[in-house]
Amino acid sequence: MNIPEESAERPATVIIEAIEPCIDGGRYPVKRVIGQELPVSADIFKDGHDVVAAVLKWRVLGSGVWSETPMIPGENDRWSAVCDFTENATYEFAIEAWGDEFKTWALEFQKKFAAGITDLTTEIEEGAMLLQHAASRATRKSDQDRLATFAEELRAGNPAAGAEIAKNPELTGLMSAYPDRALSTESKPYLQVVVDRPEALFAAWYEFFPRSAEGKATGSKLRDCLPRVDDAKAMGFDVIYFPPIHPIGF
Repeated sequence: MNIPEESAERPATVIIEAIEPCIDGGRYPVKRVIGQELPVSADIFKDGHDVVAAVLKWRVLGSGVWSETPMIPGENDRWSAVCDFTENATYEFAIEAWGDEFKTWALEFQKKFAAGITDLTTEIEEGAMLLQHAASRATRKSDQDRLATFAEELRAGNPAAGAEIAKNPELTGLMSAYPDRALSTESKPYLQVVVDRPEALFAAWYEFFPRSAEGKATGSKLRDCLPRVDDAKAMGFDVIYFPPIHPIGF
């Protein structure tokens, strides 16, 4: 079980536990080879009725840049995602989760509208403010402009228009691209993955004794064994294994 440590500044807002794979509580790294996928799952939940969002992120150990992918919710608060690796190195991975304010707002707005509530002035203003905040987080000018436009349309429209805007695919995509992660929870400690070369996934070892490799009564030297290396390669072996050679220690 891997439970995120509480921040010194604030308690965790989302619970992340039972991360898999996790060997002996994270004491030992998971092993993969370059290009091999790593499915990761965890129990992720929070109190209240907020909609939760989560990402799986990974990086080469010591790097300051994370790669990440959204996690998908399944049954009983079990979330999952898949990552892969491009370098022969040690990686670390973690899960970050937060309450998604926009999706929570959109869900509640649509429920109230469907229930026939006609005065949604406060809800409309709340949604417009969420869009404006997202615009301030956006890194592209075009995205900033679109979010600002959606905010204006939301304020200018009636509840029916607001319900349509709340489920607009373009807006949903933009809000997912620029979420408010200020109160996110990150799983700690980070778990590690040792990523080896593809050849490490499977290897056939060929063992022989160099001094007797040629069958001479006087024994062979290492250079005399070179043809045997070619023989082993021709038979499909990947690794040559030499037992200790007398005298021991030299």
